[in-house]
Amino acid sequence: MADRTFASISTALADLFASEVTSSINRAVVLAQLLEVKAGQGKNVQWDVKFGTATPSTAVIADGANVTNFNLDTKVPATLQYGTYHDAFSITGKAAAAAAAAGNPEQLADLFADDLLDSAQRLASALGEAVYTGDGTTDNMHGLAATSGPLDTTGTYANIARGTYAQWASNEVDASSGALSFALMRQLRRTIYVASGLRPDLIICDPEQHEVYGSLFGTDRRYVDQIRLRGEVIKLDGGYQVLEFDGIPVIEDYQAPAKSMMMLNSRHLYLSQLPDPLTALNQSMGITDLAGTEEEQYGAGPTGLRARILPLAKTGDAYKFGLYTYPALVSRRNNAHGQLINLA
Repeated sequence: MADRTFASISTALADLFASEVTSSINRAVVLAQLLEVKAGQGKNVQWDVKFGTATPSTAVIADGANVTNFNLDTKVPATLQYGTYHDAFSITGKAAAAAAAAGNPEQLADLFADDLLDSAQRLASALGEAVYTGDGTTDNMHGLAATSGPLDTTGTYANIARGTYAQWASNEVDASSGALSFALMRQLRRTIYVASGLRPDLIICDPEQHEVYGSLFGTDRRYVDQIRLRGEVIKLDGGYQVLEFDGIPVIEDYQAPAKSMMMLNSRHLYLSQLPDPLTALNQSMGITDLAGTEEEQYGAGPTGLRARILPLAKTGDAYKFGLYTYPALVSRRNNAHGQLINLA
């Protein structure tokens, strides 16, 4: 009489997967979660910018004298184009039918919903990167750290040349390959204040510089579990605590450029997005929020950006879908921001 062993029955037993699929992909989005998102109101983003001297060339006048000197501030229109960003996925009829029939893992039973979530996360991650590096060419946002972008001190941003209007430049402190220090950070903050009269309310850097910054405190680090931007309090995810610098939160973002630290004023920096056109026109399947994968500081919260779900031309037994969004990163006042560059 033989024993019934596991080996003798294992091939006859069904393989059952856990109900949820575990992702090993980092598509976290940090800065795009923190920036305000506003609905676009025209074909471009447009606003007027004022330039002029801080004080008149002469303010003293003799008692009873006629006025002969008249002053004015120059008003210049700024214009930014909207970018065009998308992600797409395709599902065959057989794949969808088999996933629904199997029902295991449960997360894949609705294959469309799972692929839609993946697509939204891919698109959110691409936008999170474009906020820093978008080059401003046709269909591209003009990112913070790009050539002539909001944090640059030269070049043309939003169709305004800094060579003509020096007050349109951002603020920059070159560390000359030196290490991050409190002195360098205070120098940049002071430079921003002198240029704009404002104080930054958000500091962003890559994880390496964030670690270097933390080490400057030794055992005297001070953490906060909420931050204030634009007068609003943002609670960190799961009680996570972040570092601060003279009352300004210091946030790490793996998509932020290396060897730099950005000091931003969130009152003058936001994302604008063209609203979705009429459903009757595009025959879309609706709108989806764009959010990255789970992230230590802010969880997997939505960015505030949204994308249209559009069925694409069907070929054979495959269903194709595209996600489309039209955003722009807008810096209305560049001299309210600044960055440390060439850090060790």
